[in-house]
Amino acid sequence: MYFATVIMIVIITIAFAVFASGPDEVNIKFLESYGWQVGDHYIECRDVIIPEPFDLVYENYNVLQEEAGLDLTEYMGCRAKRYTYIVENYPEDVGEPVRADVICVNGKPVAGDIMTVSADGFMKSLGKADK
Repeated sequence: MYFATVIMIVIITIAFAVFASGPDEVNIKFLESYGWQVGDHYIECRDVIIPEPFDLVYENYNVLQEEAGLDLTEYMGCRAKRYTYIVENYPEDVGEPVRADVICVNGKPVAGDIMTVSADGFMKSLGKADK
C-alpha cells in the first residue's frame, strides 16, 4: 500500500509539472528567439479575436509582425490568447516597465510585440526594438 501511494504521488507530481507549466515555456522560448529575456511567468493573459477582415489597427499591427518575419493573415477570424511578460533586458531605461506580448493560436505563438503602456509609450516589432 505504501509503495502504491508513493507511485501515485510521483505520477501526480510529474503530471502537474507537465500540465501546470502552461504556455510560459513555449512563449519564453519564442521571445528568446528574438533576443528578449522575460520573467518566468506571464503577468497578464487575455482572450482576443483576430478580426476577419483586418481592421486598421490589425493592418498596422501586422506590419510590425512582418518586420519580425511573422504574418497574422492566416489567423484572421481565429480566437487567440495574448500573454504579457515583463522584459528584463531592454537596452535602455524608459521610465516604466517594458512589456512583451505574445499572441498564441491553439497554444502556438504566432505574433508579438515589445511595448510600454503609458500615453507616450511605444509599440515595436519583436525583431526591431532598438536592441
